[in-house]
Amino acid sequence: MNELFESVKNYLDITWDMNTGEIERLSGIIKRGKTFLEGKIGACDFTQETQEKELLLDYCMYARAGQIDEFMENYRQEITSLQMNRWRKKKEGETSAET
Repeated sequence: MNELFESVKNYLDITWDMNTGEIERLSGIIKRGKTFLEGKIGACDFTQETQEKELLLDYCMYARAGQIDEFMENYRQEITSLQMNRWRKKKEGETSAET
């Protein structure tokens, strides 16, 4: 298993040996969370201790509880803030390249 999977497992306080079905379910939640966040924010770094990784961990917690709608409601501002920061950095990069 990879480091991200272990991080999510630790965050969710899963201390037991997971069976195959549980591993597949959690792996699917992680994949869907990554896809969701990258679709909203753009390229994300989930390998370091970043805001994107923190959002992914929270996404996994909500998804495991069947509360994705609640995740969107509770983290909308953080996602919007990351989108704005990415947009601003992109614009700054374009401006620097033009000069």
